[in-house]
Amino acid sequence: MGYIPLNADRRKISLGRKRIKYTHLAEKLDNDILGSDDLVLLHQIQIDLPRTVVYREFLEHAEIRLAVQRVLFTRALRNPTSSYVQGMNELMVPFLIAFLAEFQAVPPLELDVSEITTSQFHVAEADSYWCFCKFLGVMQNHYTFGQPGIQESCFKVKELLKRADSELYEHLTNEGVDVLHFAFRWLNCLFLREFPAKCIPRLMDTYLAEGDDLPHFIEHFCLVILLKWSAQFKEMTFQSIVSFIQNPPTKRWTVSELEIALSETHRLRTTFL
Repeated sequence: MGYIPLNADRRKISLGRKRIKYTHLAEKLDNDILGSDDLVLLHQIQIDLPRTVVYREFLEHAEIRLAVQRVLFTRALRNPTSSYVQGMNELMVPFLIAFLAEFQAVPPLELDVSEITTSQFHVAEADSYWCFCKFLGVMQNHYTFGQPGIQESCFKVKELLKRADSELYEHLTNEGVDVLHFAFRWLNCLFLREFPAKCIPRLMDTYLAEGDDLPHFIEHFCLVILLKWSAQFKEMTFQSIVSFIQNPPTKRWTVSELEIALSETHRLRTTFL
């Protein structure tokens, strides 16, 4: 992501500066008198946190909830154009859990929060903030007013489906199923709500590797998911399709199944440029 300098000699100093800067930003917000709009924003974040699906069990810990809240609120106030949009909470949590798990050298799901020290929480929170900001920067227009980036990606998914499987596209159209009925949520949360927790690290690893090309990758990933169950969709009516999409089989996938879908996404991206 470019967060850590390539030059090993500069890493300690660079990370130290970043962590101190974040601490000052967060402390300044704690000490500032918040306006009514800021309080409404903070309240919305507090409402959304208990609804978070990604790594839900970790949010039962007050320290993690407060860290996620501070990161989301700090970023929102420093980036008024995109501010905070529901769904950002899902995207931020994996960063914090990954950084905390690094202290114990374990996979994210094996993190023991009770063994994390206060100083480790502060370091992980700061690192999460900067990486989260950089990650969202790739998709800035996904979260500005009206979310034009997501609207555009939904249109592209529709066009990709029309080219890849015109029969499925026509069936969905005839049943009154618009791409927006499902792709908006997929694109807003980058599928993190559609997969089990064990798949999240692999999914996020792919997203980070894609860099600036992430929006295009996600559009083709949407196509892969639709084509996966094309035959079943063609036999369904509107209500059955919507119910299927709201509780997709991907929620029970293994990491191996996810990797196959990711590989297929890379293949289709070269086919449908």
